[in-house]
Order: sequence, then structure tokens, then C-alpha cells
Amino acid sequence: MTEYETLRAALETTDIPFAEYGWETRPESDYGVITPDMEAGSLNGGDGKQDRAFDVSVDFFFRKLSSRAAGVAAIETAISGVCGSSWELNSTQYEQETGIFHIEWVCQCMGPLLTEETDGVHGQD
Repeated sequence: MTEYETLRAALETTDIPFAEYGWETRPESDYGVITPDMEAGSLNGGDGKQDRAFDVSVDFFFRKLSSRAAGVAAIETAISGVCGSSWELNSTQYEQETGIFHIEWVCQCMGPLLTEETDGVHGQD
């Protein structure tokens, strides 16, 4: 399993449903999205990439402030367990149109995003 797949699996152990890239229909309850964004850094040599890291966004959406503390704790525990200290809280927002709060973290995952056993898109319900 790649570090990205391990992070995705760790987020799936929280009580928050997660999808990769987005939801076709967003859940009525709290929910999350995980998105591999771009290459953050790489080590080149021997006519190719020897190692690389990817920026990954983890987004948490919730409607009630009472959901914030438990959701943040569960997500940050999952991220820290996989990425160590290679993450940061990127933004906190309130989306007036939808009445949904939104917290975003950006972390770095080492290695390839996908292995030969994966197809690239998981978790879309």
C-alpha cells in the first residue's frame, strides 16, 4: 500500500464518511473528501525519479459546531498517524449559501499515489 492509500484507509476508520475527489451526492451528515493535488517534491537521479512526495488535501464538512471538536480530533489523529508532522491546517470556512462549515488540511504523502492494484478513484457513493 502506498502512503496515500494508507492515509485514505486511516480516514475511513473515523466515523466520518470520506470520498476521493468529491461526492456525486453529498451526505446529509458530516462528511469528508480526500484529494491528491500535486507533486510537492521529488528526488531525481539515475535518469528518473527516485522518490517523490505529493500534496494531499483533506476536507471536513459539517453543519453543527458541536461536530467540530470530535471531527477535527479524529481527522488529525488519522493524518498524524500516517504523515507524522508533514501536514498543516490550511483553512477554516463557513459557506453561507449552504450553511456548511469546511475545514481543510494539506499533508504530504511519500511515494507513488497509486499502485498497480488500484484504479485511482475510490469512495464515491
